[in-house]
Amino acid sequence: MPDQALLPPVPAPRQAATKTERLLSERLFLFVSPRTPSIPTIGPQLHHEHGGLAVCRFDDLQKGGQLALARYQGPLLLDPGHYEKQVATSGQPFIVPPDDMYGSGLERELDLQVERRAIAAITPTGYIRAADWDALKAIVHAAQELQRSDVTVMLPIDAAWLRDDWIEKLDRAIKNIPHPVAIAVGGQFNPFDRYKKATTNLRRLLIDNPRVGLWRSDLQVIDAIGHGALFAAFGLSGSLRHTVPPGQPAESKNRGGPPAATVLLPEFLRFSKGPDLAQVYANTDAPTCDCSACDGARLDRFDGFDNEIRALADSHNAAVWTELVVAVFRYTDLGSRQAWWHRLASDAREAIGAENERLRQAGAFKIPEDLARWADLSVTHEPAAMSSPARRT
Repeated sequence: MPDQALLPPVPAPRQAATKTERLLSERLFLFVSPRTPSIPTIGPQLHHEHGGLAVCRFDDLQKGGQLALARYQGPLLLDPGHYEKQVATSGQPFIVPPDDMYGSGLERELDLQVERRAIAAITPTGYIRAADWDALKAIVHAAQELQRSDVTVMLPIDAAWLRDDWIEKLDRAIKNIPHPVAIAVGGQFNPFDRYKKATTNLRRLLIDNPRVGLWRSDLQVIDAIGHGALFAAFGLSGSLRHTVPPGQPAESKNRGGPPAATVLLPEFLRFSKGPDLAQVYANTDAPTCDCSACDGARLDRFDGFDNEIRALADSHNAAVWTELVVAVFRYTDLGSRQAWWHRLASDAREAIGAENERLRQAGAFKIPEDLARWADLSVTHEPAAMSSPARRT
């Protein structure tokens, strides 16, 4: 496929928002695994106007999860998650079963999501390896052939696409996709830490492409909403906050054994493992949390590895997440959202330093690299004089 096929001769005028764009707009979804034990308690915590639930690998939902989703009546997205195991190629951009008696593999895959109450269908895209331009072009052309108004095109990209030498090609491809786009950034640990300008280049991409959302990420999604993302999805667990390339075992700082619960610390804008918190505060009082799930309880109580402890942590994380959702959408203009997020990041960095001093442990809490970036990078838009809640159309 020639590159010229992705170069429109005249920039097309911005069309009115489609129904799918309006349904996705200004929503921050909580992204969960089909085996998340706390789905029944998480649903009611989500913000009715700006929240939503997204489920990865929804075909793996157990009976309990199916019942929980049946009771959940809010906005729902169902991600096939095929990019976890398979890469996109020029010959197979979407990972679908062969045609069967029920119809086309791709159409059937998308229809099933809508039949299960998803507000939009997500394409079953394979993982887009670094610099695989042919695969990305094939995805664009396949997306252009989708004659549907209820679809979102998933782009699970390697973080290398956010480098200076590849971001322009990614931007060109996105501009030629006639549907909303969800970008999931892949790599070990936090993929945004791999390249110095990954966050800056993503900001530019989002501001320049109003149909794009950030998928399956951590608190980077708040930064994305402040820079024009149409929507975003925050991963509830560590394995859902980033995308590991297919064929690579997920690298972990765990020393074997079952995964520990991870806890979102709102004052520090970082995650810590429950057992680590218990160890840090073994000889002093731990901070308390006033979120709706904790109601003043201590944050060192997540010291365990069983499902009950993880469910408690999930409930806390969902409650804190909802508070952040409410906070960011208090502001309707990008400048005010960016200024708020910049202040929050700066305050969190200072709070970490102050807590380490209080504990007399210089390395009790490390400042995450992304937190330092958010605090150091300047805002790109001037805040409006007045800003109040309203939905973007």
